[in-house]
Amino acid sequence: MKWYCFSITALILLAWAAAGCDESGPECGDCDDGIACTLDLCDETTGDCRHEPNDSLCESGEVCDPLQGCVEAEPCTTDAECDDDNPCTDDVCDPAAGCRNTPNTADCDDGDPCTEGDRCQDGACVGGQNVCDCTQDSDCDDNDLCTDDTCDAQNQCQYANNTAACDDGDACTANDACTQGNCSGTPVNCDDGNVCTDDSCDPASGCGYLNNTTACDDSDSCTSGDVCAGGACVGEEACCGDQIDNDGDGLTDCDEAACTGDPACGGCVPVPEPDPVSDSPLPGESNPGESEYTTVNGFSDDYLYDSTGDIKIGTRRDWGGTIIFFGMKHLGFPGTNSTNTIDANDTGREVQVAFYDPDRNMQNCAHDASCASDPTDCPISITFLGWNPVQGGNRCNRGSGVESVVNQDGVLTVTTNPLFWNPNWDRTDCSTAACDDPALRDRRSDVRVVQSLRFNKKHVVELNYTVTNLSDLDHRWVHQEMPTVYTANGNNGPDLWRLFNSQGTEIAIDTPGNDGFFYENFSSPGGWATMQNDALDYGVGLYTENRLTDFQGWQLRSLPFNNFRPQFPFGIPAYGTVRARAYLLLGSHATITAEAQWLDQNLPPFGCLDAPTPDETISGSVTVRGWALDNQGVAAVEVIVDGTTVVPLSYGTGRPDVCLVWPNYANCNNVGYSGTLDTTALTECQHLLEINARDTDGNERIIARRRVTVVR
Repeated sequence: MKWYCFSITALILLAWAAAGCDESGPECGDCDDGIACTLDLCDETTGDCRHEPNDSLCESGEVCDPLQGCVEAEPCTTDAECDDDNPCTDDVCDPAAGCRNTPNTADCDDGDPCTEGDRCQDGACVGGQNVCDCTQDSDCDDNDLCTDDTCDAQNQCQYANNTAACDDGDACTANDACTQGNCSGTPVNCDDGNVCTDDSCDPASGCGYLNNTTACDDSDSCTSGDVCAGGACVGEEACCGDQIDNDGDGLTDCDEAACTGDPACGGCVPVPEPDPVSDSPLPGESNPGESEYTTVNGFSDDYLYDSTGDIKIGTRRDWGGTIIFFGMKHLGFPGTNSTNTIDANDTGREVQVAFYDPDRNMQNCAHDASCASDPTDCPISITFLGWNPVQGGNRCNRGSGVESVVNQDGVLTVTTNPLFWNPNWDRTDCSTAACDDPALRDRRSDVRVVQSLRFNKKHVVELNYTVTNLSDLDHRWVHQEMPTVYTANGNNGPDLWRLFNSQGTEIAIDTPGNDGFFYENFSSPGGWATMQNDALDYGVGLYTENRLTDFQGWQLRSLPFNNFRPQFPFGIPAYGTVRARAYLLLGSHATITAEAQWLDQNLPPFGCLDAPTPDETISGSVTVRGWALDNQGVAAVEVIVDGTTVVPLSYGTGRPDVCLVWPNYANCNNVGYSGTLDTTALTECQHLLEINARDTDGNERIIARRRVTVVR
């Protein structure tokens, strides 16, 4: 089966003409108004006759008048003796100085203060330094712009850090000028370089400006490449409503040849490749904590911290990536510390997975899969276990090691090929000599385990397991360790020996088992259990996402030794895969109870869309089918098309194949959904399908996304 799931300064056009003066050295009077005569040449730079540092350009007794050239000087002793407000400079009335500026500040009719080099013309200040001194636009009258420290009366619209501009309220941009209340100039405020003319973008070049918000008479919004024709948007790349069928092809709104981007008129908007949907129903922390690698005490360990940095979880590469630490951060002390809730004293006592086969459960009968009908002759002891891959390592205290480790972005993923617990598991006799045999003591099993860890919140870590059978042997249904939690026993950590089920009932572990150990089978209706210290103020808990209710605890206080596990029944088919998720919880009994209740109430569904397949071309009535799982049960499933159209789907069809991979979830095996999608109402384009599932607690989630193409 194929699985698809897994400021620019404004340009001011000043009319300083350069006619009437040549390079032969005319008198000042030969220059046009406002043109300076400098060294017998017309000076287009200063804009007035140069009379400083001397009047050598005019004859003795004359001054340079910017309008008349060299004129006879009128003797004076004060400014009041001069006509037209000309100042008295060097004992003569100086028409070249323009408006009186020393010591006065306001001489022109509009009351604007003039600056050196300005003159009064028609009651306004004009000249070499433009109009008025300013440091910001608000210093200027009449909404004039402050440009190069002068108020610019020519550019009537403000655009530098301003919003008000032309008569129609359009905001001008750099290099635009306001002409009769309209933006014009460098074509920067229309699409595709079009010019704004008479309050609109030039229809000869295109329509729409200012971020494509307005355009033609019909108010349609146009895009690059469009032009305005008859008050409508037309062009090569897009089209808008209210167009006629020009080519008679039956399209009511647009010309098919001109329209490629507007769904309203038959065009298609490409759908990007949809983001993958995680099969984990809960997200990780939004700000993942740091990751760490240590080699303390000769072991290679990887750690992941919660977002606050207060709590960490660690795995050991030497021991198959098993969880060897879950507790508090200890400042300045890398590796494990005295807050560790996990045993981690040898290769077989961590948080780890281990697997069994009822037909191969003991040495001496496992070789021919006869253990169910012809029990072993060997002693009933863990020494003689049969087919039994163990993540941490084997009875020879040899660690399984790892194939790979990735610890980044808040996720710690370890891949391992575990050792067989008993290297002699398939012998026909009861020999125990394997640990002394270099060729056998590191015997690899025929399964691969991928384990991913991440914090969902401060006291909650998701454990995500994928187990793959690498052989052609079928392993029948039996209670598996997926996982077992070996708790701290007072050896370099707290003594977590008090066992409680989800109802708060303490479980006494006192039934004799093999090898002098004691065990107890117990029920935990909420799907979780915890082991705590004497005061119940510190411990570790395990919540099973599929809400397993049968648990087992083991103990030997004299060793000391404590563990608990869900009794997780499943088989491992030949070359098959089994998936499972659980949540490790840290804290007091009260904290772990609260976190388990939070998981109960907030875990949403997860699942898969089997059909249509990715990027499939579909038409007519199409079957939509897949599966959905939830910790407490799925209430409804629906398909959403392009984020708007919702089509309910039927839930509860048989999918035993799904429950082989994800065993023991609510409603197994009836976890499939299906329904029909009518595509005749959809455009012949790409569309996005999303599957939304809601559980019995009201939690809902998009569990799958798929891009498809509709054709007729």
